[in-house]
Amino acid sequence: MNAAPSSPELQFSQVAFMTEMLGDIAQAIGTPQFMQVVYERLVRFADFDAVHLDYDRVSPSGQRGIGWIGSYGRDRELVERVMRQYYRSYATEDATYQGIGGEDDMKLMQISAQKVGSELRQMFFDIGDIHDECVIAGVTNGTRYSISMARSRSLPSFSLKELTLLKQLAHVVLPLAAAHKRIIGAISPDDGRPDTSDNNLLAQWLPQLHGKLTSRETHVCSSFIQGMTTPAIAQSMGLKPSTVETYAKRAFVKLGVESRRQLMALVLKNAPQRHDSDGA
Repeated sequence: MNAAPSSPELQFSQVAFMTEMLGDIAQAIGTPQFMQVVYERLVRFADFDAVHLDYDRVSPSGQRGIGWIGSYGRDRELVERVMRQYYRSYATEDATYQGIGGEDDMKLMQISAQKVGSELRQMFFDIGDIHDECVIAGVTNGTRYSISMARSRSLPSFSLKELTLLKQLAHVVLPLAAAHKRIIGAISPDDGRPDTSDNNLLAQWLPQLHGKLTSRETHVCSSFIQGMTTPAIAQSMGLKPSTVETYAKRAFVKLGVESRRQLMALVLKNAPQRHDSDGA
């Protein structure tokens, strides 16, 4: 009888730290805090100034583009301004990432500001004070997702050890990003709101699967998934908070759930994979 393969020697504290970090990111899926949690947890493993998540998508016309999932960093206003401009005007034309390829395996690129085109460097790297960037991409359900971590000139370049660690973490973080995108869609670079070209999955799926929810019940559930509070939903719909709670209770009974967390779990479990495989 062959002996069982030996398990790696891991300290309990290491396992606990890793599972806690990844658990925090998983719990933030579908909320406005998702990118902040991704940044705050990953930066504990390798210091950096900003993180970005995006994915390749195909428009109805067949043209490939880049969908923006979100960005976060130390200087939030600067990161948001620079990346909104990047995804609005340059991401689709950026040749830097062509080498990341279309293979199914996880790929990593380290990008120095000195090695990118002058236009890209002047428009984004210089303005954002970025000198080194780590980009990791992998395929989830047929769609290629990418995570990028950037360092300013105040930090050294990423070391081989840091790059290896970030690549391993990306094996979990990228599928979590895919789940987050499936719930809230992409971000419009024009105004920072959800991109209507990436229709909210909940709004598509709940009526098709159950056929019992009213439009307002669906809207309330969809807003919950996007992290909105009951008062905020009430204001957006021109209703009283108590009325929103009534719609929520009715929807929860029809769906067989008792809380927002259970609602999110239901969506993630039953959401059609075609949404990702189409790249929308």
